[in-house]
Amino acid sequence: MSFFKELISLSAKTDDVKTKYKALLFVIISAVLYFSLCQPPNLKAHKHFTVCIFHNLTGYPCPACGSIRGLKLFFHFDFFQAMMMNPLSVIVGSFLIISLLWVIYDLIFKKQTFYKTVYFIKVPWYVIVFLVLLTLANWYWNIEKGL
Repeated sequence: MSFFKELISLSAKTDDVKTKYKALLFVIISAVLYFSLCQPPNLKAHKHFTVCIFHNLTGYPCPACGSIRGLKLFFHFDFFQAMMMNPLSVIVGSFLIISLLWVIYDLIFKKQTFYKTVYFIKVPWYVIVFLVLLTLANWYWNIEKGL
């Protein structure tokens, strides 16, 4: 019960890193469990319901279209189909697992390496340009494969 009290106290803008780690751990574990326990998508079904506002308004997929289905495939160990659905899902799935292990490590050894790395890292401009180009390439690929 104290975990939920600490989670609620985050809205009070606490500076306690341990509390932030517990909240982050809760979110990451929830995401991993959700994608692990839900059914993998039916890859044979061509028509699917989408809540993507961009796709519903324009008829074209956004760069993230297919990433939820890809995450479901990723956490069911179908890495190739996850990559084919949306390569961003493999990146996000890998980040979820690495973050989970990293936060658990920090909590066990009472360190703050995750917090210091993620919140205070300065990303160089060329990395941002690369990520934007990668996202645009993924968007083009989503359009070409008719997602």
